[in-house]
Amino acid sequence: MDMNQLNYFISVAQTLNFTEAAKRNGITQPSISHHISELEKQLGARLFLRDRRSVTMTDAGREFLPYAMEIVETAQDAICRVKQTEDGSKGHVAIAAVTTASETLSKCLSAFAKRYPDILVDISFTTGRGQSITMNENKYDFYFAMKDMVPTGETFDYLISNVDQLCLTLPKGHPMADQPLDFSRLKGERFISISEAEGPALYNQIKKVCEAMHYDPKITNRYDTAETVLLAVGAGLGISILPQAITKVFFSDNVEAIPIRGIDCAGRTYVVAWHRQSVNPTAHLFLDVVREVLGQEAPQE
Repeated sequence: MDMNQLNYFISVAQTLNFTEAAKRNGITQPSISHHISELEKQLGARLFLRDRRSVTMTDAGREFLPYAMEIVETAQDAICRVKQTEDGSKGHVAIAAVTTASETLSKCLSAFAKRYPDILVDISFTTGRGQSITMNENKYDFYFAMKDMVPTGETFDYLISNVDQLCLTLPKGHPMADQPLDFSRLKGERFISISEAEGPALYNQIKKVCEAMHYDPKITNRYDTAETVLLAVGAGLGISILPQAITKVFFSDNVEAIPIRGIDCAGRTYVVAWHRQSVNPTAHLFLDVVREVLGQEAPQE
């Protein structure tokens, strides 16, 4: 098994078309078919079922796909990291962030890059569910997340970065856009919800706000990310309740945001969290910058 075989397999899995996969990789269709056949022999399993009209993945193919993608990604990261080290990189920091923490993250990155331009910074944006998983897996040096996402116990430390709040999001020009917030007027409006599976914390917070306001939303669609929900609102597909921070970053020209005030459950506390037992010396430099940006001094030894 080699990297070319894995890349060809991924291309076919994504396109379900051997001719299109061959074009993407700059080789002929017979060549890519040969590589897939060789890979299937090595694995001892069929990865695709083919006839003259269609290509479908087998159960074995679907099982193998995430592993193939992880292997290729890891190899690419390793090659990039070695090259960057050879070119003079002086350290590395890995960050996972929810998109609603983008404003704070941007300020910290800007300050850090000015002070340490030769240190590499990897950034991964995650959903609420994904962020919780990565925190438990210890894959990153820092997590820009909701306070409620930080696992309890002695594993993590954190700094509170900012406090946000939920807001009612409406398509531009909606009749309620310039009116006082009145949930009783939302009855019958199409409501677009974040997926409970992908954003459990946000979903449950929105649910609490609706209960507190005696509002029973008419949910017409659910999406996996807050950005997609906001895109749908801006396109006029319905209304929603979302963090105010995200309305400042995505699709703001097409959306009206009305802050929900007067109820505690509408508030959102964000943090920058890190593992207490971090052994990455570069992470301590980043933490010093974060403290300065947030105006919080380091504790005395």
